[in-house]
Amino acid sequence: MDGAPSTDTVPHATPFAAMLRAGFLASAVTFPIVVIVFWITRGPSGGGAAALGALVAIVFFTAGLLVMKRVVTAHWLSVLAGALAVYLGQLIFLGVVALALGSQDWLDGVAFGLALLVVTLVWQVAQVIAFARARKPVYDIEPTGGAV
Repeated sequence: MDGAPSTDTVPHATPFAAMLRAGFLASAVTFPIVVIVFWITRGPSGGGAAALGALVAIVFFTAGLLVMKRVVTAHWLSVLAGALAVYLGQLIFLGVVALALGSQDWLDGVAFGLALLVVTLVWQVAQVIAFARARKPVYDIEPTGGAV
């Protein structure tokens, strides 16, 4: 300990990487389960529709976190407003996609909608758990310049 600043005092990264990783991994585990369940219960068209629904949910929430990662450098009130806007936009867009694709003859709407819902819920729960477990600094720590 020569008094030099430690490399451990690098500013904390935002929890977005942990949230993205947790949401993606939980959804990736849920994906084949949902597809297999709907393949068994509703046939190959149900399995395909479930795969499409799960994939849509994963893409939407991944994109939302990537957008939020860019917004986080703003004032905290702007971040809060941006997070709410992104989340509301995701839900509205998911609803529009579910309504538009769910009524198509070539797609099993029940399997598509339920898979979309299940993967969305799994993603959200995993994301909240990852955020709660992330180490977020409550205040800025000033680096000390002198020897201890």
